[in-house]
Amino acid sequence: MYQALYRKWRPRTFEDVVGQQPITTTLKNEIRQGRPAHAYLLMGSRGTGKTTCARLIAKAVNCLSPVDGSPCGACDICRGIDSGAVVDVVEIDAASNNGVDSIRDLREEANFLPNVTKYRVYIIDECHMLSPGAVNALLKIMEEPPEHVIFILATTEVQKVPATIQSRCQRFDFKRVGSDTIAARLLHIAGEEAIPLEQEAAELIGRLADGGMRDALSLLDLCRAHSGQITPQVVSQAAGLVGQEHLFQIAGAVAKGDLSQALELIARAGEGSVEYDRLCSQLVSHFRNLLMILSSKKPEQLIICLPETLEQYRAQAKDFSAGRLIRAVQVLQDAQNAMTRTASRRAELEMAAIRLCDPRLDQSPEALLDRIEKLEAKLNAALAGGLGASEPRPAQRTQAPAREAPAGPAPPPPSSRPSTEPAQEAVPFPQWGEVLERLGKLNPAAKGAFTGTTAYLAGGRVLIASDSPVFREMLRNNEYTRDSLKRAIAEVTGTRYGIGPYNGPAPAVQEAPKAAPVEDILQRAQEAGVPVDIR
Repeated sequence: MYQALYRKWRPRTFEDVVGQQPITTTLKNEIRQGRPAHAYLLMGSRGTGKTTCARLIAKAVNCLSPVDGSPCGACDICRGIDSGAVVDVVEIDAASNNGVDSIRDLREEANFLPNVTKYRVYIIDECHMLSPGAVNALLKIMEEPPEHVIFILATTEVQKVPATIQSRCQRFDFKRVGSDTIAARLLHIAGEEAIPLEQEAAELIGRLADGGMRDALSLLDLCRAHSGQITPQVVSQAAGLVGQEHLFQIAGAVAKGDLSQALELIARAGEGSVEYDRLCSQLVSHFRNLLMILSSKKPEQLIICLPETLEQYRAQAKDFSAGRLIRAVQVLQDAQNAMTRTASRRAELEMAAIRLCDPRLDQSPEALLDRIEKLEAKLNAALAGGLGASEPRPAQRTQAPAREAPAGPAPPPPSSRPSTEPAQEAVPFPQWGEVLERLGKLNPAAKGAFTGTTAYLAGGRVLIASDSPVFREMLRNNEYTRDSLKRAIAEVTGTRYGIGPYNGPAPAVQEAPKAAPVEDILQRAQEAGVPVDIR
């Protein structure tokens, strides 16, 4: 009979447990020194090794020939625990045995000495599902347990475990296993099992597993049955990542504000047997992925998709601002919540699409602030001399850059400017912080290069001070960055400025002379109408 990979490759020793070295090292040391705790609480997400470590503890404390704190796996006790023949090790599923009667039976049984082992071990899985009565019944014996009893509690939701239980246990937090660690383990297992697994496919499975080794092995099993040679495309098909084109089409309609097309695409997806709540959830993930493209330096580590799909995300993200994507996620999540309270799921999704395509119909504070911000930007752009009433697409900005019109005499070309700007002509630019905020919406990638800079006004130019050679190179040669910065300055100030690097010393800020304390008191008294005799 075929045995699933996650069962066949279940760790036999603490050394085999992947990604939890700090926990396994502590457990080995305790057992090797003969000082195991009377109660353990193992918590973490699914597939991270909680139940496996619980069984390893049960075997290690009872093993007849332990090896450096780990069970030998060959003695009668180890083999009996693996097969379930040893009655002194009991596994209880709290999801189905969560009543007080089950725990009372456990308490009565725990008072008896073990039959063949040194310790009687109780493994209670999903312990957060125990009823209040069962918890109360368990508390007493956990507080004063017999010397021959060890309790091991495992849970995926530690916040639901009562504090009275947690305080009586030695707690271990199982972390999600890294995708690189999972990929390396999969390649090792594939080599041992003669499974043709490509490196990129293993990495994709590692990201899809979301930190769970068991889920990764189950997906590898599925891919093995799906095709002989396991490629990223095979993994994508087996995991259901294909068929995302309708999400790009709906997001494209939202970007253009084409409500008719968006509603038509939603209707077509529904006719194609896609449930509307599922489609709404997919759209939330889609807009989240677009937001990661704009916000992260390494979005490929945060987005689970094929390389060609990642390029599609990069292209579509240029049609959105970060604020608009955040609002899209919020609107769709509101629709998801509303779907749980109504049978008209299609109507909820269509209403969300209307709000996304036409912000005028969205009366939420976020939408109103977004509209006000756009109006302010257009007004300042108009005051700056016609930079354009409608915001062009990022791809068009480099084709039609704004023409500089400095407020003072035209400065000489950058190549002929002196190396140092006269400090007496430069004054601090007080609105530089607002300009950077606006730049983050027009060109998020450029804002990072300007973080930490200061700016000064000199004639009709805004001069930016920075010691970074990368910043200077970008300011000098990246036309898109220059146009974005000029546009941001114009939309904040209502004036069109030229830009350039600042090479001079920081101008001294002159503070207004403060009045003497006595003079200040006299002035305030006179303003209040109080007669003062200073003779």
